[in-house]
Amino acid sequence: MKKLTDVTLVKRDDIPSIRTIEVDGVEHWLGHVKDFMKQPHLLDFLPDDNRVSMAWVRLEAGEELEPHIHPVESMILMCEGGARTTGDVQADMKAGDALLVPPGKLHGFKGAEPNGFWGLSLQFDSRGLYEDYSDPWATFLPDDINKNFGGSVAEQLFARNEIYMERFDKHKLFALANRKLLDNPVAKSKFLDCFQVWSDHFQRMVLSRASTLNDKAYEDMTMSHLEEELGHNRQLKNNRQDFEAVFDPTLEAASSWFVSQMYSLTDLEKVVLVHLVVEASAVFFYKHIKPALADSSTKEHFELHSVLDDEHVRMGYDFIASAEIEDSQALFEVQNKGWAMLMTVMSRIADLTVYASNLSVSIEIRMEPSDEAMA
Repeated sequence: MKKLTDVTLVKRDDIPSIRTIEVDGVEHWLGHVKDFMKQPHLLDFLPDDNRVSMAWVRLEAGEELEPHIHPVESMILMCEGGARTTGDVQADMKAGDALLVPPGKLHGFKGAEPNGFWGLSLQFDSRGLYEDYSDPWATFLPDDINKNFGGSVAEQLFARNEIYMERFDKHKLFALANRKLLDNPVAKSKFLDCFQVWSDHFQRMVLSRASTLNDKAYEDMTMSHLEEELGHNRQLKNNRQDFEAVFDPTLEAASSWFVSQMYSLTDLEKVVLVHLVVEASAVFFYKHIKPALADSSTKEHFELHSVLDDEHVRMGYDFIASAEIEDSQALFEVQNKGWAMLMTVMSRIADLTVYASNLSVSIEIRMEPSDEAMA
């Protein structure tokens, strides 16, 4: 229950400013960031299920917010003054302009003469970018996205995967569990219905991989993986009494993409897609989701995978570390596309869980649907 009962004027100066933020041990200048949730009256006034995060952003003339990326969509509305955008788009902004920034895209600002600017930063289905000082949702190391990592091809693949996994660990889907939103029985049921779509396609991917195996050197790993995964989608469905089939074109298309790749990729490319992307993502998925399903009839499925997936990731890493790699670019490409598609699958599950279960008023999602792939 909100405590604010009287008409209240909140001046911009009443909202405390964040001036700098530390990311990976490095302090970065922000100018002024005034998160609405840091002001008591605004905090009381905004609904608990608020799905939009808002913050004032201020840079003096000549001050610069270095190019950076966020794991969520952001809109910056220019309210007063002007700025020069930096990063992927370099252009002048003036009052009334809006900069739309998809997740993972490089952007920054420099305050224009004579007075810099005040802008409003908005995120949708998200917490504020700097709402949690200990975990800012900003990466000020653009070279980590596009640079050629040193070392062998395997080491480069693993280094890139660390970045992808760190992003995925903050995916908005996990807010459903971490903020106990899946305690709602309607939301929990809808989540499991949607997750079943992905689980069924995962099973088809594993079966298709085995049936299209070309190189004997991959047989032990491929068949061991198949044997350990076989039938888990049926177990998930059979343990439920309230299952309802879901057909959503976006979820269906994104999930089936993984199956289709088994008919066109090389066996080594399949290792990257299956083990470095799908299984690696599963480690984080089950870490976040398992506690929310502890009292569910499906808990056996989630407990099993919280143990198996680490080994399945290691299986792929070990194989790639000892493989002779001829076409490194093809491996980077499938890794890149795989994570992008995986993010899309999980984003759609999150959206459908919220909206299709008619809980849009009472449920909020704190993270962005899809993380852009690396360039």
